[in-house]
Amino acid sequence: MEDIYLDKNENPFNVPEKVRKEFINYVKTANFNRYPEKWLPSLTKKLAGLTGFDIDNIIATNGSDELLDMLIKHAAGEIVISSPTFEMYSFYARNYGHNVIDVPLRNDFSLDVDRILEQKDAKLVVICSPNNPSGNLMDRESIKKVLDSGITTILDNAYYEFSGEDYTDLQAKYKNLIILRTLSKAFSLAGMRIGYGIADSGFISELKKLQAPFYMNILSARMAEIMIDNYDLIGEKIRYIINERERVYSEIKDIAYPSSANFLLIKKDIYDYMEENGIHIRKLPLVKDRSRLTIGTKEENDRAIEAIHEYIEKIF
Repeated sequence: MEDIYLDKNENPFNVPEKVRKEFINYVKTANFNRYPEKWLPSLTKKLAGLTGFDIDNIIATNGSDELLDMLIKHAAGEIVISSPTFEMYSFYARNYGHNVIDVPLRNDFSLDVDRILEQKDAKLVVICSPNNPSGNLMDRESIKKVLDSGITTILDNAYYEFSGEDYTDLQAKYKNLIILRTLSKAFSLAGMRIGYGIADSGFISELKKLQAPFYMNILSARMAEIMIDNYDLIGEKIRYIINERERVYSEIKDIAYPSSANFLLIKKDIYDYMEENGIHIRKLPLVKDRSRLTIGTKEENDRAIEAIHEYIEKIF
């Protein structure tokens, strides 16, 4: 039996065949000798259409990691995160010598807003919603309280499509907010490295000054455009993954937390047990006695459920 990989929060489905054919036709005539157009106006226009924003409110990046890197690199002071959360926030901050203030999430994985606002030297707050690895959404009112303080706030919204919660209405009121999104998850383009940000036009203008002129290759940019044009096909897979997430959770809810993303946080460290069964999940070295399971295809999920049921029978 082949190993299955449910460890990186990837979409289990490759790009649709229709998209693949259109992309291959583009490759046949692409001008590989030419640089991409500065700031990718064609892709930015597609992203603006997808999100309902003006192009001046959008920045396309080489994965959302590039945008995180830029924002954290140029932060002029301490950076607040709330663990457990995405490890790359601390990684980038420490790479640039920034002091990281960890205000841990409460026991129910909600934001401890009062403690965040007590950090008077902080210049940047990073909020992940749905949060990775816990999978929960952060309360809208809590986010607004942080924004009301005036501190620059990154809202990492990488798993937006699986959640049904859209925070973009906050952008109109808060010039200190930037929302990060990616095409790696819902759009099946993890291998292409495409991300984007939504923010006040002045904020976006300043970010573009920090960006290299030719930061994304023409193949990634064109693939992103084609996928956006075929969003109806993507929507089918998103609904499939959401339905599977709810099914898997109902089967293993005794040792899993509910989720609004494409993964489940497991209340036990079952990494070694799953590895023995050829199922690769995410070990969480910074989160004691927990592990994370990505939602795969029905067949992959069935194998994971069976293994977890066997695990439960052994320990209880």
